[in-house]
Amino acid sequence: MRTLAAILTALSLTITFALPAQASQDIRDTIGSQMEDLRRGDFASAFDHASPGIRNYFGSVENFETMLRGGYPMVIGPREYFFLADRPETEQRQVQPVQVEDQGGRLFTLEYFMLRTDTGWKIDAVRLMDVAKPSV
Repeated sequence: MRTLAAILTALSLTITFALPAQASQDIRDTIGSQMEDLRRGDFASAFDHASPGIRNYFGSVENFETMLRGGYPMVIGPREYFFLADRPETEQRQVQPVQVEDQGGRLFTLEYFMLRTDTGWKIDAVRLMDVAKPSV
């Protein structure tokens, strides 16, 4: 009986935190739109995909651009980017890992922390993940 209760609890947690496929697609569309804006060098449009908190923190497109150039240059004109398996957290928040290949062929994994707002999904933070170096 305990096993059945544990299975039902795990199943209910999975169901509770699973977002509809449309939400996952909307999140990927938001990130993809920002990536395409950055490929074109359109930092103002890329800034529009940021959450209200991020927009308030940076205050201006110029500050946002400076942060990207200094901390996340791989997202400015990436050669390719690929969406990895998403990690739903709540109905309002989700983590979407993205693998980015820069123009030099280097791979980076970034976690996009997404926030659902009245105007759709917005990027609330991005974290560069450590990549294990291959051993020889």
